[in-house]
Amino acid sequence: MRFFALIKLKLKKFIRKRINLFLSKRVPSNFQHKLTSRNIFIMPTRFGFAFLAFDILLFLLGTNYQNNIILMLSYLLASLFISVMLHSFYNFSQLTLSSPAQQFTFAKQWAYFPINIQVNKSHFDLNFEFVEQGNSSQLVKLEKCSQGESKILLPFLAVNRGVYNLGRVKVFSEYALGLFITWAMLDFSHQLVVFPQSKKLNRKQSYFSELDDFAQDTSVSNDISVGIDDFSELKNYVIGESQARIAWKQLARGQGKLSKHYQSQQGSTLWLTLSTMPSSNLETKLSFLCFLILEYSKNEHEFGVVLDLVTSAELSNNSALTIAPNSGFQHQQHCLTALAKFSNSRALCDDQ
Repeated sequence: MRFFALIKLKLKKFIRKRINLFLSKRVPSNFQHKLTSRNIFIMPTRFGFAFLAFDILLFLLGTNYQNNIILMLSYLLASLFISVMLHSFYNFSQLTLSSPAQQFTFAKQWAYFPINIQVNKSHFDLNFEFVEQGNSSQLVKLEKCSQGESKILLPFLAVNRGVYNLGRVKVFSEYALGLFITWAMLDFSHQLVVFPQSKKLNRKQSYFSELDDFAQDTSVSNDISVGIDDFSELKNYVIGESQARIAWKQLARGQGKLSKHYQSQQGSTLWLTLSTMPSSNLETKLSFLCFLILEYSKNEHEFGVVLDLVTSAELSNNSALTIAPNSGFQHQQHCLTALAKFSNSRALCDDQ
């Protein structure tokens, strides 16, 4: 039994490899695809094969008994079969689909890939799904796509952090009458970067002992100026300032809406280091570091990140990825992407 199971598995892999090779030549990767006879495939459904078998049976009966009424009925069903095939192809052709190649999300969250659809006629019963992702993706159904532009969001559940190449998107339809299934296997080069799940730190955890030299009473979740700024003065709140700067105690006392202002300390650069995160588990360390990156970025503070390898053997070889101090959204994305790609191995750090 194991021998036959192994043969079956190898046969499936061989067939899948040959199909992927054929598709890579026939329907190459592109951010935009237009459905034509080159990339559309069509074949009868189970109901379509049953319909065809019944029609052939009618034709044989009519021929055998020389019954013109049965023969006429078989010809009528055959013409309906061919007409539905042409109509199914017509309903599916001339669709122009485009989608951005890369999306970002956090672990254990859904990511949504927008697919833009441009048509010059109405189309019906369009279905979209990732081919190789199983339960991680969901089928999206579009009952009617009217003339003009439409958009659907194709979901994917990101379970673990990392970088995922999601493969081809299957677009298919069984319009009309369910006799034929028409489909296309489109490659938009979809790639999903999954950041670690953010996990909040509190002041009782050991990491904050390293920040006590820079700040006294500031909470990371409220004002993330810890480690780079000293309190300077209160000023009237200006619309557009960060909510984290609001002096809530003064507001509660009825002193009006004021904002805190800080004076930067010269020569103090904040470094967020992976090995100093308060956990023995690598994924938990990355989750804590993800939280700090989000908090500091939200308040537009400058920081650097050191992704050092946890094992002492690797540290002796200076295997660490260092991201220079900076601020802003691009810096945040750079740091979070490094967390998504990080692995406790020297090889990955060398690639970075």
